Amino acid sequence: MSAAGRAAPHPSGASGSTPVPWEPLFYEKSRLYWPIRPLAEAFAGCAGWPPVEDYNRALGEGFPVRFAEQRPRPRRRGRRGPVDPSALYDARIHVEGCVPTRPRNWHDFLNMLVWAAFPRAKAELHARQHRAIAARLHPGAEALPPARTRELDGLALLDEGGLLLLADTRAAPLLGDASDLQRCAEEVRDAVQQGEAAVLVFGHALYESLLQRGPMVYAMVQPIACDGPLPAAPAALVALADARLSDALRSPDSFAHPERSARLPLDERVLCQRR
Repeated sequence: MSAAGRAAPHPSGASGSTPVPWEPLFYEKSRLYWPIRPLAEAFAGCAGWPPVEDYNRALGEGFPVRFAEQRPRPRRRGRRGPVDPSALYDARIHVEGCVPTRPRNWHDFLNMLVWAAFPRAKAELHARQHRAIAARLHPGAEALPPARTRELDGLALLDEGGLLLLADTRAAPLLGDASDLQRCAEEVRDAVQQGEAAVLVFGHALYESLLQRGPMVYAMVQPIACDGPLPAAPAALVALADARLSDALRSPDSFAHPERSARLPLDERVLCQRR
């Protein structure tokens, strides 16, 4: 979830859609769940939705944030008061280390699992969103600015719908022409099969879209160059992606032009090695 706005391709709990009931083995629906599967398996024995406090127990002591049940917002009556910067979503995370979380909600549950897999990158992302939003909020303002900046657009797209493409720089470069979606997909598919690249789903809205079949989703790609062979162990791949994405987020010019980013289909045939 992002304070800058939600960007789920097919939010399972959105108004007008049919909510997806709790499925403890949801991660067996697609091999693309592999980065978040280790902690997801901790909830495999739950017959119904686990309470939010169980998220913290599964993450263990010392995890950099805690998840707290988000209370329903009261209805506003009369004139609004000034916006409290400390009460905004990204501020709660960055300043308090608290992630407001809706119970019995796939979007927020999957967000927690992404935090478990990519804690450094998620912390850096929300810190940057907090700084970007706070810089635009004038003292005494009664509402956030009506439009996001391109930087906030890019950060929201990464948070909700980003793919991470780890690639060995010794091999042929990938995504040379971002406008040619088919060629990009073919290049990445071949590199993945040859072990020269690996793709990890980062955006929790992408994970949510895998719960139900729907139209093909094309996701924003963040390339991550690797100077040498990729790690063979899945946990090492995730840790490397987490560290490199965290580094990229610290660059002030990164993610400021999301329209220039390549897109790839959320398709196992492209993003996963053949069995």
